[in-house]
Amino acid sequence: MSHPVDAAGDEVFATAPLVIPVTVELDAPPAAVWEALGSDRMWSWLPIIDRLRWLTPRPHREGAVRVLRLARLTTIEEHFYRWEDERRATFHVVGSSRPVLRALAEDFALEPTASGGTSLTWTMAVDPRLPGIRVLGPLLAPLLRPGNRIALAGIRRILAP
Repeated sequence: MSHPVDAAGDEVFATAPLVIPVTVELDAPPAAVWEALGSDRMWSWLPIIDRLRWLTPRPHREGAVRVLRLARLTTIEEHFYRWEDERRATFHVVGSSRPVLRALAEDFALEPTASGGTSLTWTMAVDPRLPGIRVLGPLLAPLLRPGNRIALAGIRRILAP
């Protein structure tokens, strides 16, 4: 990646100007949701993500690396610094093909529900390089939250039997 992105740990979820948490309730058990999250098909229902490739072999674990291409314009490299099977995965972006990010991290947390399903929470923390977006972050988060919830709920397409 020609543009390094600052390594971010959990602190970015408290300090980034744009933090968007969303939760969806799924009828699948945590093991099935976990498998979908680590699959090559994750985000396949979103046209904006046109390529996803794992650079590390399975089984994935802490230290796993994945590359995503967005809208055929930008490629980002993600490093997973937390990997707790069937419970939680967290990554930060370490490089981008365009100079748009100061920092970006995402966290996926799974909780089993009483009905045998899973409550899946995805939190995205973004610190963009564009100063205007940095200032508007707190105002943008509520506007972006519904779209992120819809995007996350698309996981049902690969969980369906």
